[in-house]
Amino acid sequence: MNRDQRAEPNFRRAALAVAGLALALGLAACGGGGGNGPGSKRLSLVIGNSLPLSGTSRALGESGQKASDLAVREIRQAIETTGADHTVRTTSEDQGPDSDTATASATKLVNDEGASCLTGPWSADAVTQTANDIVIPAKVLEISPVPAGPDVADLNDHDLVNSTALPESVEGSALSDAIERDLGAAQGHRVNVATGGGSYGDSLSQDFIQDWQDKDGTLGGQTRLVPPYSGQADQITAGDPDAIMLADDLDGFSQLAPTLPSSSGWDPGIAWGSDQLVSPGLPAQVGPAAIDGMRALAPGAPAGAAASRAFAAAFRSAGPRDVPAEPFAAQEFDATVLCYLAAVAAGSTDGQEMADRLIDITAPGGDQFTWQQLPEAIKALEDGKDIDYTGASGPIDMDVHGDPTAGVFDVYRYTANGLEVAGEIPAEKPNPVTP
Repeated sequence: MNRDQRAEPNFRRAALAVAGLALALGLAACGGGGGNGPGSKRLSLVIGNSLPLSGTSRALGESGQKASDLAVREIRQAIETTGADHTVRTTSEDQGPDSDTATASATKLVNDEGASCLTGPWSADAVTQTANDIVIPAKVLEISPVPAGPDVADLNDHDLVNSTALPESVEGSALSDAIERDLGAAQGHRVNVATGGGSYGDSLSQDFIQDWQDKDGTLGGQTRLVPPYSGQADQITAGDPDAIMLADDLDGFSQLAPTLPSSSGWDPGIAWGSDQLVSPGLPAQVGPAAIDGMRALAPGAPAGAAASRAFAAAFRSAGPRDVPAEPFAAQEFDATVLCYLAAVAAGSTDGQEMADRLIDITAPGGDQFTWQQLPEAIKALEDGKDIDYTGASGPIDMDVHGDPTAGVFDVYRYTANGLEVAGEIPAEKPNPVTP
């Protein structure tokens, strides 16, 4: 518009401008927000938690339940602070012993409880089956706190299936790094590999072997773990290896472990397990002779990060006090928070609309907000601003498949009393769209 046109008296234009200003002020007063955001919409979100609440992994599930409850407490405090018209509740189901029961638990959470966002299940195979059977057909957002398998990347899921844990594709190299650090070098050292657990064990062991050999480490014997397990203990220890890498699930290893002490070469102090072998209840089930001193890796939280330290302190002070933080607690906390933040960003509790916004909330490039800054994050999302959530497990930085691209694996050591943290291994993976 030129200067002369601005100078012309035009009462109709002035009246329209005043009316437009009044409308804008009215929307702002109603929480309309600014920018391209959804504004402050009324939200009633149900989050369904599919947790391992029975069996050997019960302690993990109880810790995860506490972490999710803590996240909801923080969310509700943030809602009260901002005055948002939001309600959030969680409902939980035991995922049971296998993928079928895990899918059944997720189906109940979605169909009976009305959950539009799921956290869990807590195994890679169960995540895939749940995704195919209920998540994708029902268009529900799923955020798992455990590593995703390579088959998840091939799902036609429209961003519905995501994880707050580093994927299996980096766990094999993290195990290689941990063993190299323990031995002082890979070159000149021999590692035997024992693989069970179906596609989970296969993909993880392949990644480990490639990384170990790239370091000029020696690959010793390879054992395929299949029942019955008699005689396989001698195969696992054959050739006097410097280390043994076990890629298996709890069910398979629980059957194998009682046979291990019968092998004269079995030394749990040189054995390393994958994330599915991290369970506080395992020593009581298989006996300390089988695993006392054995180490295993699971996605963790960076010990030096302020947000992670604050989460650890908040978890200790929260009830029930007799439930300690176990592996995956930080990832479950973040999954719960991200369910909520995705709803805020979308201005909706529709699963697909939430999924469409989730990756942007965690990807690098936006203003950083930790889980301790939820009120500020809510306002930013309502205003359409780009945020980068930093959680209890650290920066998540999801890639195009909904997997974190950076983080740490905690090193756990088995003792007669359970698990203790013995260190951490940093890990990262490039975003598939990054050259």
